[in-house]
Amino acid sequence: MKNRRAAAVLVAWVLAAGPSGPALAGQAQSPKGSVSRSRPAASNPSGAVATHATTGVVKSVTQTMMVVVRRVGGKRTESSFVLTPATQRAGHIAAGVTADIRYRTEGRQKIATAVTVEAAPE
Repeated sequence: MKNRRAAAVLVAWVLAAGPSGPALAGQAQSPKGSVSRSRPAASNPSGAVATHATTGVVKSVTQTMMVVVRRVGGKRTESSFVLTPATQRAGHIAAGVTADIRYRTEGRQKIATAVTVEAAPE
């Protein structure tokens, strides 16, 4: 009899918590007891892959990789890009030239989708 009553109290408590409970409200209890909000995964309704763009001076280039140096907030920053056979290339990519890079991210890699070398001033 006590087990049924305890089970009924537990069920009533769970139902009373309803959608305001931590599991249903997108909240999780952290190990230290504070509540942290979890963000829902970003959805992309069109299914398109997000692309990004940057410009910088080519530091080094191989058949499969390119390193570009650019200034961000007064500091020099190096970014590495993976070059694939599908990467569109306009101009001769070599160390020291300024290039515009369009890329997408896959995990921690930046995959170049297009590289355009700016013409040298004459």
